[in-house]
Amino acid sequence: MSYQVLARKWRPRTFEDMVGQEHVLQALIHALESQRLHHAYLFTGTRGVGKTTIGRLLARCLNCETGVTPNPCGECSSCQEIQEGRFVDLIEIDAASRTGVDDMRELTDNVQYAPTRGRYKVYLIDEVHMLTNQSFNAFLKTLEEPPEHVKFLLATTDPQKLPVTVLSRCLQFNLKRMTPEHIAGHLRHVLGAEEIPFEEPALWLLARAADGSMRDALSLTDQAIAFGNQKLSASDVSNMLGTIDQRDIERIVNALVEGDGPALLSEISRISDFAPDYSVILADLLSLFHRVTMEQVVPGSADNALGDAEQVQALARKLSAEDAQLFYQSALIGRKDLTITPDARMGFEMTLLRMLAFRPGADRREPPAISSGGQSVASEPRDEPDPAPRPEAESEQPETQQPQSEPETEVAEEPVREASQAPAQPEPEPEPTHEPEPEMPAAPPVAEEDASWLASLDAQAETAGEYEENYPLSDDAPVTEEPPPDVADEPVDQPAPAPEPAFVEPEPAPEPAIESAVEQEPVPEGEFVWHRDFRSLGIVGMPGNLASHGAMSRDGDVITLTIDEGHARLLNSRHEEKILAALRNRFGDSIQLRTEHGNPGPHTPAAYEERQRKARQEAAEASIRQDPVVKSIVERFEARVVEESIRPAETSRR
Repeated sequence: MSYQVLARKWRPRTFEDMVGQEHVLQALIHALESQRLHHAYLFTGTRGVGKTTIGRLLARCLNCETGVTPNPCGECSSCQEIQEGRFVDLIEIDAASRTGVDDMRELTDNVQYAPTRGRYKVYLIDEVHMLTNQSFNAFLKTLEEPPEHVKFLLATTDPQKLPVTVLSRCLQFNLKRMTPEHIAGHLRHVLGAEEIPFEEPALWLLARAADGSMRDALSLTDQAIAFGNQKLSASDVSNMLGTIDQRDIERIVNALVEGDGPALLSEISRISDFAPDYSVILADLLSLFHRVTMEQVVPGSADNALGDAEQVQALARKLSAEDAQLFYQSALIGRKDLTITPDARMGFEMTLLRMLAFRPGADRREPPAISSGGQSVASEPRDEPDPAPRPEAESEQPETQQPQSEPETEVAEEPVREASQAPAQPEPEPEPTHEPEPEMPAAPPVAEEDASWLASLDAQAETAGEYEENYPLSDDAPVTEEPPPDVADEPVDQPAPAPEPAFVEPEPAPEPAIESAVEQEPVPEGEFVWHRDFRSLGIVGMPGNLASHGAMSRDGDVITLTIDEGHARLLNSRHEEKILAALRNRFGDSIQLRTEHGNPGPHTPAAYEERQRKARQEAAEASIRQDPVVKSIVERFEARVVEESIRPAETSRR
């Protein structure tokens, strides 16, 4: 006898032999036991999940000589003929090849004839969605009211293509895709009966490659047996499928977790010899990191769908939540980018290197900052050079305090000139210092009109101290070089500064009000206050963020950190180690840290900083609204203050 493939040899012969479709079998068994039989059944599902097999089993149950039963004997002539595919009253029709309306009319004409051998005439129509609309129309009346001796069993992989008029006339059963666990268990049973030696990882590779189809799994098993010369090994199955072993995935992840770059590149080089599909590898990594995250958030939720539940649980304990999220997002983006990379391996390597280089807590930004030797171009803009020279310029000019009003004279004259002529910056104007007397009479009309608020402005400057400190110019670098000392003695007689303070002064002016508002909250001086002095501990990143939402209490050498439930869920051992290191650096090596869940109250660093920020913001808005220069602009030009754009002068506080 010729060899029979496993998919046909191990086709289920009873309902008990079916794997993974218990919800369908339960309904059919109860219907057969109670004799509540419908005239039309529709079985849907992907390929190879048992649609046709259930149809043949149901035909045996209906025509077994022992009676209508969910357990056919399998020995009578009807059962044997149905099993062998030669039962005259079981008509199997392939709708993919017989789609015409004439074929359907022939079927409906023959429906009226009684069965020849069996109790029922069973029509098993496979891929019924391939019928044309005309065929469906010719079939509808017969499908709705067939003779008592006729049963219709329809099977399809695409029920969306069926007319709703057909769906409404059938009992529909959706067959599920086989899980890898079901497929691996069935393959274990089949190979044991066939006496084929196998390795457990090979079964999981076949189960995953089958993609939910038991028939595909058995066909791949046949191919793997021939490939491996009557035995199944994981390496042979991996080579046959063109994929990598689950152990290769494990080695890649271990290299990522350990931060071992050479081992990671060595592993990529090794698996590239098999010419794998890198998109499939990234999909495997995505599945793994997804299950790791589930295990971290909901312990015990990791299933054994891929035969690696223990590895997932161990990785969930070893990997931080931030790393798992970074790896998942990097693999997701890298898989999308594979289609546009010049080379698939290049894109795969870059994806893994991003995971390795940008892990949370890894100080990977320092090398680019000093890559040029000693003075990096990238570090210059980050050091904010603009504020640095300003204190130096201010400290270099204490001996000439009076010329501060003169730069304002120069700056005030420039906007007036720019209205009629276009000089950008009148730097070569040391000579005009001898000519201000003839030009001054041009400005008095403006000065006389605004004399009241200018006088109040000068009074505010004199009471606050140095004029420049309270009203610093934002663009004063080129102007400070021009003022001569002989014109500086006329602060009141020079009315031209009017336009300049209107546009430059409002931002720094509210600084004293801001500082006084920030200091409203009473805090003890001379001792460490958790919410006030937290930033001095130097805890950065995620540990600092989580700790800032907690309240600290100290009992001897034991410091208790009370954190609310939402933030405590994100706290892990790595975070606690960094917080403890900062505390020991401040209070001594004998300090012990204990964390507990609860309500931290209002005295947390995060809440304190939020109150400080709101106070500064409110003070800044109030100061802008009360500023006489701003009021004058609003009145003269019918302007409006956009309060959403007001920001407190954070840099001046430092």
